[in-house]
Amino acid sequence: MPTPDADIADALRDSIGDALRVVGFHEGTDWRIEFMREDVREGYGDASIDDIADDLVLDVLSTPRQESLYELGDLHATARLFEDGLVVHVPTDDRSGYLVSLDATGDVTGRNVVDVVRDATE
Repeated sequence: MPTPDADIADALRDSIGDALRVVGFHEGTDWRIEFMREDVREGYGDASIDDIADDLVLDVLSTPRQESLYELGDLHATARLFEDGLVVHVPTDDRSGYLVSLDATGDVTGRNVVDVVRDATE
């Protein structure tokens, strides 16, 4: 039986296509990968994935500070633009959220990712 997270991964695959690299969900430092492209999987070990989950927790914990610094309303996501891709973290509460990684060659924005995740979780 599909999980809600698997449904979100499917929605992201439908929206993003081949540029989608990873869809993961974290609750605190517990991490679950719902989708990882095979060529991406080869580059990450379990320890690397745990380190990423730890980093995401810090990201979530900084949200209230970020919201108070920038007078732009609620923080919906953080995005990191790297040479070879985009990583979007969409928090779902104060300790959990989705990580979505995309190739740099895709035509998708962080806002597109947030919209798909929010539509599926609200």
